[in-house]
This record gives sequence, C-alpha cells and structure tokens, in this order.
Amino acid sequence: MAVAIRVSDYLKTLGVQYQLVSHPHSQSAMQSAISAGVPARQTAKAVMLEDHEGRRVMAVVPAANRVILHKLNQQLGRELHIVPETKLKDTFDDCELGALPAVGDPYQVQAVYDDQLSDEAEIFMEAGDHENLIRIPKEAFMALVANHQHGRFSVNRAVDYGQPRRGWDWQ
Repeated sequence: MAVAIRVSDYLKTLGVQYQLVSHPHSQSAMQSAISAGVPARQTAKAVMLEDHEGRRVMAVVPAANRVILHKLNQQLGRELHIVPETKLKDTFDDCELGALPAVGDPYQVQAVYDDQLSDEAEIFMEAGDHENLIRIPKEAFMALVANHQHGRFSVNRAVDYGQPRRGWDWQ
C-alpha cells in the first residue's frame, strides 16, 4: 500500500518533502523502527485515545515510549482512555490496523505530541501499512504539529519513573 492516500494528499498539499523507508513486515511502531534500522526515539507512534463522550485525541510519542495517561489527562483536563484498534477502521479507512500515521489532521482528529520528538533532527512515522515509514525533517514535522497541543506525557518503556530496567527485572 505504501503511503495512506489521505496522508500522501495532506503532505503534498502542504508541500512537505518526505522519503519512504521500506522495512520487513512489522506489528508495531517499535518493530518498524528496529526493522528499518532507525532510532525508536525518532519514530513517532500514534496512540488513539478518547474521552467518555467519544471525542478522540491522537497522542504522538516516540515509539519506545508509553503514554503516562494520568499526566496527559491532567495536561488536557480530560479523562481519556485507549481506543481499541478494531474501533479505528472507520476513521482510518486507508490504513492497516496498527499502522496509523502520526498525524491527525488528514483524519480530522485532534492531536497532541510529546515534546521529546522536537529534540530530534528528523522524524519517522508509520505510512499507513506495516512495511513503510515516512521520513521527514524536524522542521516539516514541527510545521505539521504547529497548531496542536504538546507537552511531556510519555516515558521510555525501559525507564519507568526514573528507575532503569535491567533485563526483565526491575532494579
């Protein structure tokens, strides 16, 4: 499939130059980063959330991170929970399940991004399938998220609240 049609059209409309990075089939943004040989901290993943009224928010975080939901809820003043992937097919009808591009605008979805992504020189994101990543310069990514809220609301899975994980055991 390569790039989802809505994302491709959106990037073209904004004049955003991007490169497509192919990789072996993967099941997650983290696996995509690993199989493409790109840093997980530079790979933006989309985590879809919604509140009790069904209003959705796309949280965009580095692939190796997990959303600290209570922190994001506090920042946004909402009570959000994760939306099961099976409930996203109608909104993201040009994407494979589990391969959501980390941009909300083409899908009329509010997005909030983690500031950790702004520290990187370039950003990779799912293209809408499980075999391709979109590679864009930091400036282009920042332009895509310029009108969206941001903050620090995620933590690397290997470091949870300041405690490094060694192997499978918490130290």
